Amino acid sequence: MNKIYKIFFIGIIIALAVFSCKGDKAGQGTSETLTSGKTTILVDNTVQPIVEDVLAVFHSVYDRAHVTQVNMTENELVNALLKDSASVVVLPRLLTEEENTHFKKRKITPQITAFASDAIAFITNKSVKDTVIDLEEVLKILKGNTSDKVQKLVFDNPNSSTVQYLLKEAGVKQVPAQNVYSLKTNEEVIKYVHDIPGAVGIVGVNWLSQPTPSLAGIVSDITVLAVDNVKTDKGEKKYYKPSQSNIATGSYPLIRKLYVLNYSGKDGLGMGFATYIGAFEGQRIILKSGLLPVEIPTREIEVRNEL
Repeated sequence: MNKIYKIFFIGIIIALAVFSCKGDKAGQGTSETLTSGKTTILVDNTVQPIVEDVLAVFHSVYDRAHVTQVNMTENELVNALLKDSASVVVLPRLLTEEENTHFKKRKITPQITAFASDAIAFITNKSVKDTVIDLEEVLKILKGNTSDKVQKLVFDNPNSSTVQYLLKEAGVKQVPAQNVYSLKTNEEVIKYVHDIPGAVGIVGVNWLSQPTPSLAGIVSDITVLAVDNVKTDKGEKKYYKPSQSNIATGSYPLIRKLYVLNYSGKDGLGMGFATYIGAFEGQRIILKSGLLPVEIPTREIEVRNEL
């Protein structure tokens, strides 16, 4: 989405907002528009915090917009789309060709908005002396083998996007029965690693860069492991933390694009939110969160010559 289109689209949003306000004064009922009405957006729970933040600002700007955020695992989100019980979702991937067949049959073309990049992070107890981890050692465990360096992996949920991403990296389809454990949420993984040494937790980095108030103290008391990147480093092995700068340069090996996928077939409130999160204000919120926005907002600095 180029800048001219964004400016044009934001102009449309403002015009529709003004028009809708006039309609209300005339005693007309409120229908769903780009900035008003009610809708539900399903969100991958590994990126729950950033969507909550953007929605909070979106609601403060457009007070007649009522977007309900429901957090689910990746498998639950995709199943909801394919069963037509949801039409707008936030996912760290696009649907596959096979999954899209359902919508092609109904002649529905999705409106796709890429808005950020995040990463999958490895965390461990503060008492662990080693602050780095080899990705190959993690993949060994996922392939059902043993590792001298990694004894236990802990995921948030067996149906989560972090599990699916790493299984794909390992080239396997199922989670092995040994040395891999699943809880229910990212919060539980963070608390588990904080309280119990010896495990490597796997979470969306958004939960570390933007922890909830109840988790802030716990997050500051765990170790975020640096990971080697064999995809880019062919000589001396180097290790990288899942920081904003390392996501931007591609130095960190486990990076995902985040999308708003709109399969509603209309330009309603879901599209209004997607436009907002992809435009300047939404991108600025993402930049401050520690994730990498698709377009980094620029800063204009006025230079004055003073005698």
